[in-house]
Amino acid sequence: MIIDQLNLNHLRIFEVVLRAKSVTAAAQELHLTQSGVSQHLKAFEEMLGVTLFDRIKGRMVPTAEAQTLYERCQRSLGEIEQALTDIKSGGRQVSGLVTVGMPIEFGHNVILPLLAEFGKQHPSVKFSVRFGFAGVMSEALVAGEMDFAFVDDMAIDRRIDTSPVYDEVLELCVSQSLLRQSMELGGKPKSTKDLEAALGTRDRRFFETLPFVDYQKDEAILRLWFQHHLGSQALRLNLRATVVDVQGVARLVMGGLGAGVLSDHLIQKLRNEGHDIEVFRGSGRSLKNTISAAWLRDRTLTPATALLRDWLREQLRDASGQRETRKITVQKKG
Repeated sequence: MIIDQLNLNHLRIFEVVLRAKSVTAAAQELHLTQSGVSQHLKAFEEMLGVTLFDRIKGRMVPTAEAQTLYERCQRSLGEIEQALTDIKSGGRQVSGLVTVGMPIEFGHNVILPLLAEFGKQHPSVKFSVRFGFAGVMSEALVAGEMDFAFVDDMAIDRRIDTSPVYDEVLELCVSQSLLRQSMELGGKPKSTKDLEAALGTRDRRFFETLPFVDYQKDEAILRLWFQHHLGSQALRLNLRATVVDVQGVARLVMGGLGAGVLSDHLIQKLRNEGHDIEVFRGSGRSLKNTISAAWLRDRTLTPATALLRDWLREQLRDASGQRETRKITVQKKG
């Protein structure tokens, strides 16, 4: 049997390299040297007699065979890990209270549905959920008031370890009614084709005719979007309102007071609820805000906490990767 020739380390290292899309990142996660990871991969490929990765300009590109093996491997390794955990704990169920922190909208739209799924699989685990910004999460982690958290792309306490798990996309949104109103000249209605053209514009003069809403008076998020998509922050923006709350900005955008920046998962939720909301395409390059799992480096985690943290990290990485694949597919079809 092939499995008699298998070194389990090869399988584990292969799984991490494909998931991390990098030998360097895999080496860091596994606490190995890059050369050691590369040697394991080479030995694994020689044992199988197939190429698992194409080395293209320093990038590890998985082959079709690698992708097939990865899908089976990830599921099987997870089942083995769970079985070993059950045996080591004497067959007892994972249990206890886990305190998790997260940004409000990301938590509501992405994390809480996953917590519900995990809770069904582990009925003896209880959850305490706290919402807040990265600074609040950082303080709670250092004080020992929180087991782990999800934070956005901000600097936090150096005693905290982080692991990127999800890239939310920041989009500039506008209600269709406000877009039509801003485009109409002399009362002449605009066609659907005109609206599509406006959503694809990169003309700064057009944006300077629009009203906006933002989270702070310095218009930091709006100007970040314009820098990313137009290559400039030097626009004269008509800022109608500031709200230090994502739902507040979303309501003002939907109400037609101004255009504003929202995350893609919130936009999808609003559209599913039937709200009128359009997205400017900009340069076509996604403006990403990286979400990371965060935990206090020297704190010992309970079995329930460690299991939940690692399970969520895997689920979020998979969800983020699948979402990016779907987006690329849609772009190619378009």
